[in-house]
Amino acid sequence: MKKLSSIWLIAEIAFIFYMLTIPGNNLPRLNYWGQDKIVHIILFGSLMFAALFHYDQLETAFFKTTRARALTMIVCIVYGIGMEFYQKYFVPTRGFEVTDMLADAAGVLLSLPLYQKLMRRK
Repeated sequence: MKKLSSIWLIAEIAFIFYMLTIPGNNLPRLNYWGQDKIVHIILFGSLMFAALFHYDQLETAFFKTTRARALTMIVCIVYGIGMEFYQKYFVPTRGFEVTDMLADAAGVLLSLPLYQKLMRRK
């Protein structure tokens, strides 16, 4: 299971990179502002969820600590911020939006209590 959780985590990182580097003119037009932000929340929420699941498969005690989870949240949020800068400078017809960064952070922050609730049910 540990190997599959590693693959899932790497796939999440790669998928987010792929999705956020598609040129803007190749994307479907979204009807309203909220749809784009919901996509960001889902992308980064699933990234954090995959990281938490992967950590639970590991035997090292550090990965089960609050500190490890907090550091992972910070890394996921910084990844979202970095992707906005990447879009601004390297992806044609894509821009830099602070609201996208906030949606990324919201996804990361919402995934922790959701993950904990789901794991308690197990």
